[in-house]
Amino acid sequence: MPIVPVPERVPAFELDPAMPSGALPIFGEYLDRLGRNAANQRLLSWFFLAFGVAQFFTGAGVVLPVGILALVGSVEAWWLYRAYVRVPETRLKREAFRQVDIAADGLVAAGRSVGVRLPDGRWLRVRLDEPYRLLLAAHRRVWLLGRGQKVFVGFPGVMRVRRARIFDAPPADAAAVPPVPGAYSPRLDPVLTAHRRRIARDHRALAAFLLLLAGFAGWVRLDFPATGWIAWTFAGGALLTALVAAARSVAYSRSLAADHWTELRAVLDGPVRIGSRGARLSGLTMLADGTVIAFRMPAADPSMAANVAATGRLWIAGVPRPGGATAGVPGYPVLGTVWLG
Repeated sequence: MPIVPVPERVPAFELDPAMPSGALPIFGEYLDRLGRNAANQRLLSWFFLAFGVAQFFTGAGVVLPVGILALVGSVEAWWLYRAYVRVPETRLKREAFRQVDIAADGLVAAGRSVGVRLPDGRWLRVRLDEPYRLLLAAHRRVWLLGRGQKVFVGFPGVMRVRRARIFDAPPADAAAVPPVPGAYSPRLDPVLTAHRRRIARDHRALAAFLLLLAGFAGWVRLDFPATGWIAWTFAGGALLTALVAAARSVAYSRSLAADHWTELRAVLDGPVRIGSRGARLSGLTMLADGTVIAFRMPAADPSMAANVAATGRLWIAGVPRPGGATAGVPGYPVLGTVWLG
């Protein structure tokens, strides 16, 4: 199959400053889903917190309810932090993004703290993981949502936003980040490689937390026999899920083996839908020999779905074949699995 060379600038999803953020196609639904997920997680945490408090009055002693409160309280604190950093306030849905192009000397970094010089001379400060630092070094533009010193920042090619602050000076001890080229093979793409390492770390953290839950459930069953099969079932499910997460972490720790991208044209057969497990989309694509085949992504990263919908392109790592294939966007922290045929 002929290989389509990766162009110097790959078309990608970008936030549109011409309309309110909540009205943007796909992005508005994505924000709504984030808000619902945050609310559901808080509701679940409050239920378990109430359950832990109730244990003080059921004769279970002190250790069990204190353990439940400590465990669930830490999870609730983490969810609240994620909601604060990643979920814009409802009022911001009525505002539009403002695009900021980054000058050659307007991007600095000190570890995870990144500074972006704004047109008025002030500095935007935001904490970013390695994939996003590399993304800004390559594409050098951001979008701001909100007014005042506290804003949300959007990035090229991705749906996620991050909370940031505006100061009069850049981060302390920050060094300038030089521009870097952004088109690579899947195996050598530094943004995609860093993105895979971050996913691997997330899976390792999930595996560790699930092992902690399994150990806690086992202790509850041994010290409180009245819990019966419920505790063992919970411990077994947590242990099995932890093993799956650990296996995925090992897989994502490795670089992709493909040395080239194959660009396919994609036509969706309906709107993108954002569900609790990710985005759902499907449609038709054409191979280089003219064969038209169907494709589907039943649980895609919303950023992956937004890029396919916005650009009409489907980038496959390696040569596309019927079945599962790795999809992404060259030079962006976007990755997913597409089913062809």
